[in-house]
Amino acid sequence: MKKLIAASVFVFFIVGCGLKRTIQDTAQDLTNNTAALIDDAIDEITHESESWQATLQELSDKLTDEAQSTIRTEVENLATRTIAAAGSEIRCNVDFLGARVIQALQRIKAELLKKPVPERNPAICQVIPTAIDMNLTPNRRNKVDISGYDFDNQPLKLYMISSTNQITDVTYAINRLSHYHLVLNLGSNGVMLNETSSRLVLEYKNSQLSSIAVTQPVIPDCKEEEISFSPDVITFVPPHTRGDREYDGHGPNVTARVNVYVDNNTIKAKIYMRARETKSDWSTAEGSGVFTIYTAPSKKRILSIVSDKETNTNYIDSGHSEDFFEKGSGELVKRFAFVGDTDGDEAGTRTRVKVSFNRVVVKLKEIGNCKE
Repeated sequence: MKKLIAASVFVFFIVGCGLKRTIQDTAQDLTNNTAALIDDAIDEITHESESWQATLQELSDKLTDEAQSTIRTEVENLATRTIAAAGSEIRCNVDFLGARVIQALQRIKAELLKKPVPERNPAICQVIPTAIDMNLTPNRRNKVDISGYDFDNQPLKLYMISSTNQITDVTYAINRLSHYHLVLNLGSNGVMLNETSSRLVLEYKNSQLSSIAVTQPVIPDCKEEEISFSPDVITFVPPHTRGDREYDGHGPNVTARVNVYVDNNTIKAKIYMRARETKSDWSTAEGSGVFTIYTAPSKKRILSIVSDKETNTNYIDSGHSEDFFEKGSGELVKRFAFVGDTDGDEAGTRTRVKVSFNRVVVKLKEIGNCKE
């Protein structure tokens, strides 16, 4: 009896071990068969990338065993995900989509075979706009749409780079609408671009995914121009400085000088006159006056005075009438009109010069929205 029981146990042991191996072999065969089906799908998409959708459907249909249900679900999810990524919101080409499907199938296969699973890296298909035009008003450049693949649950970073290479982390402006659609917020609560912004850089694990240029307005060179103007006639009475106020027919000896210069974006004329008696107590009227004859327009700067800048004259008065001296078109002053001696006291009161100018030519340059 004991021999019979021992024999039965031995037989059961033999049969049990064989059954276990059979189950293991069957499971391995199923795994190998599933892996082979995935390899066939990868091979077909590799040769005909446009067939990815039909190939995924065919693979799903072949995974009929209950033990393959998990793999079948992953394949169906992959098809749904890729179809979404190929929709109207994205412009990935067929080759790109085929390559992404192959990578996803390789990951599914690696999980099935319990091998290291390749990393799932995000990829970009299209960026709209391709550059941010700062010529546009803020409401017309308030976002960037980025379409691609595998944006979900990825450590993406966004940086703003300035023209001086200053780097600012603006990751907060990334908005994930789906695994295939990102929006970069450039509005008032997003990335605040300014005149020093050079580009936006989207990174994944310290690797650049996309660089979006920020195109600043083209600043034209500041234009230069020459303009001319006619100053008003200026009358100057020099103050009495010596002797009595009566020349009494003794001259006077008259000297005058007029010059123009640039002062704080204006042009000023300085008029000097001296009328000195030729004998006796040397009665004198002498002094200078400064007059603004031109102010540059706003957003213009005076570079220089192009025309003549100074005119001088001298004579001895010999009567009571007004004396005129024409200086010609090439001089700063067109005409001097002097009053020296009169029939009464005149130094500091009636002795004077009246200056008429030729046209003054100046060179101007734009300032403000231009490049010096």
